[in-house]
Amino acid sequence: MIQRIQTLWLAFVIIVTGASFFFPIVDFAFDFKSMPTIQHYGLLPQESTPDSQQFIQITPAWSLVFMQIGVSIIALISIFLYKNRQVQLKFVASGLLLVTIYIAFLFFVKIDGLEKAIQQEYSMPQIIYNKISISFPVLQLLLFIIAQRAIRKDDRLVRSSDRLR
Repeated sequence: MIQRIQTLWLAFVIIVTGASFFFPIVDFAFDFKSMPTIQHYGLLPQESTPDSQQFIQITPAWSLVFMQIGVSIIALISIFLYKNRQVQLKFVASGLLLVTIYIAFLFFVKIDGLEKAIQQEYSMPQIIYNKISISFPVLQLLLFIIAQRAIRKDDRLVRSSDRLR
């Protein structure tokens, strides 16, 4: 049924995914023309005030956006696969894999590549991670693991009750 505990965990995955669009992931602090400058980097471009010395992220990080949307869609589909627990387990496992790829891609490709690009253009940047938005992918990973455990537990319960009949 749809009111099982794994539905709650998968719904939290969708909520965390939605929240990740509103926070910058990392801030790069560097010197531009002898002035301290901060560049925010997130899934979507962050607005900057006209009087601040901040560079504006012009385009969204499309690869990260599509991965987060994929995670959300997988969680949503998994919620409605409550009748077929084996398929639901496979979807949750694919969600785990996608979140793991997202975390690796974020840290090893995106942030590292941006740091090198800023270093070539301006100066050595200081990387300031936003603790809230960095914790979102890890939280998604944990929620998928908890949902997977709940689905397995539910499956064992149903199988044991089938044996008793």
